[in-house]
Amino acid sequence: MPLEIDLPPGFAGMPVGNDDRLNRGHAWMVAENVASGASPEQFGSYLMALVPTMQANGIRVFGKFAVGPRKGDVATLTLGVAHWPTEAPGNRDAVVAAMAEEYRGRHKRAVVQPVRLPIGPALVAISGGEFHLPERDVRTQIKAEYQIPLPDGRSVVILSVIAESEDAWPAVAEATAKVAWSLRSGEAAP
Repeated sequence: MPLEIDLPPGFAGMPVGNDDRLNRGHAWMVAENVASGASPEQFGSYLMALVPTMQANGIRVFGKFAVGPRKGDVATLTLGVAHWPTEAPGNRDAVVAAMAEEYRGRHKRAVVQPVRLPIGPALVAISGGEFHLPERDVRTQIKAEYQIPLPDGRSVVILSVIAESEDAWPAVAEATAKVAWSLRSGEAAP
């Protein structure tokens, strides 16, 4: 099912598709716009190295944007589409209720609730925690996530926005909600 979304202002990232020529073009365009020690060709090749893993995990859009009250506060946005492993579920409201219970079981301290978006019922969750990196590097993570069963009955969109700034959580929640509310079918009307 083709999808369209409105991305946050200042979003820098790339769509991920099945056409590697287009993926390469997007990767080089991002690389040319990013200031780093690598050349655009080298940085673009780094991005292209991630594409197979992103494709395998259903990721369609990946990138960053500024969020929060402090300079340097950025959030990472990932939008993926997962397909149901067995036959398509029927009632999307029941599916969302089941997903919410399962999410609460895995994330005990998350705030989880069903919501209704223009595209249909969805689960929204807000959580905070720590991400542990090697050498005792611990980073705070604030995460807003939407799980949206699609009208095609075969798949679910997972929209996740993560930031490292606790002060940024209201902006993270707002930006994620705006993207989720903008999700729509990309199919042209007859």
